Amino acid sequence: MRPRVLVPLLLALAAALGLVVGAVLPGGTPTPTADGVTSSPSATGEPTASEDSSVQPTDGASSPAAIGDVIGDGGGVSAVNMPQPEWPVTKLAPGDKPPQFVTISFDGSCSTDIMRHYLDTAEQADAYFTFFISGLCMLPEDNRFVYETPGREAGSSAIGFASDSQEIVQRIANYTEAYERGHEIGTHFLGHWCEPNDGAVNSWDTADWQNEFAQDIGMMNNWAANSSVTSPTPLPFNHSVILGARTPCLEGQRDVMYPVFVENGFTYDASNPGMLQWPIKNDYGLWDFPLQTMKVVGYDRSNLSMDYNFLCAQNDCEQQAEPATCDRIEQSTYDSLMAVTDALYNGNRAPFFFGNHFNTWVCGAYQRAITRYVADAAAMYPDLQFVSNAQLVTWLEAQDPAVLKQLVAQGVQSY
Repeated sequence: MRPRVLVPLLLALAAALGLVVGAVLPGGTPTPTADGVTSSPSATGEPTASEDSSVQPTDGASSPAAIGDVIGDGGGVSAVNMPQPEWPVTKLAPGDKPPQFVTISFDGSCSTDIMRHYLDTAEQADAYFTFFISGLCMLPEDNRFVYETPGREAGSSAIGFASDSQEIVQRIANYTEAYERGHEIGTHFLGHWCEPNDGAVNSWDTADWQNEFAQDIGMMNNWAANSSVTSPTPLPFNHSVILGARTPCLEGQRDVMYPVFVENGFTYDASNPGMLQWPIKNDYGLWDFPLQTMKVVGYDRSNLSMDYNFLCAQNDCEQQAEPATCDRIEQSTYDSLMAVTDALYNGNRAPFFFGNHFNTWVCGAYQRAITRYVADAAAMYPDLQFVSNAQLVTWLEAQDPAVLKQLVAQGVQSY
């Protein structure tokens, strides 16, 4: 084991192909309960995310933050982002064949049981994943009004909140372990209101996005005070470690949100539909890591590379099914993942992006299919690497621009 854009046109194309565009959290969010938290610290007021690995102390000190310093209301995060396990990057020479990169990411990333499952899966296959955290997973239900929901009443969330402080402490431990093993922490933002609801992400203007960012920073950096946890074990990182996102339901006006992403130090976005080809930077300087059009084996159709989109192709978006249907969905998903990987591996070697939720839909079919896929693909293809989105950015930016241009010029992989 090693250590540990033309978005409207793309969306129109996706619709024309019958692709389902959406990203939701599973209905299994724990039922919130009240635990009598009386404090209501601000969710904002922390430094914005940046490309630096540290932030200045908030007590007015002029000296840079040092290892061991903590920040945030309640002292719940490290002032300096602790280093992760080294991930070596090889620079290609012209004509060299690149590794086959696969990035598997998860929206929400709240459930402890599912987090433990995927941490174990990754460990067994020397894989790295991206966990897009929903910040409200770190805010208890009885302190929900800390969240000033853009376009809606305060304390409004389509995905609920954490049930109590004990649950939050366990989630913080999960995020700590994931980070220390080398996995990426990204964001799925907060309230997850999507069309056609009032205050949906598509309706946000620049001020709404700036507000959401500031609150997302506060939900992580101030988690301890927001949940009334005293003497917390701090996260080994703070919000400045976040370099990218997948937006709720893939929504958001790109010309409005992308400048705010850049202001906050992001290097990529994972919210667009796309094809099986090498990624490029958009007009704002962000790498575009899309959900790609791929075949759904056994269902005579294609869809975007995400579990929810597969669910809509395989079971009309219904999360429950009879055991025989669940088994068929599992095998179809596994076969689909293996087929697209084989095509890319023997073709243009473009990175493959597959998005997921922390779910147990259709008898856990997607969880089982992904687990089998990670193990089997890692064993079958010697130079395949399961990497995080952040690691892929590091690799891409280490390459000679002329080499990347040649990779992009190969176009879309068919199969």
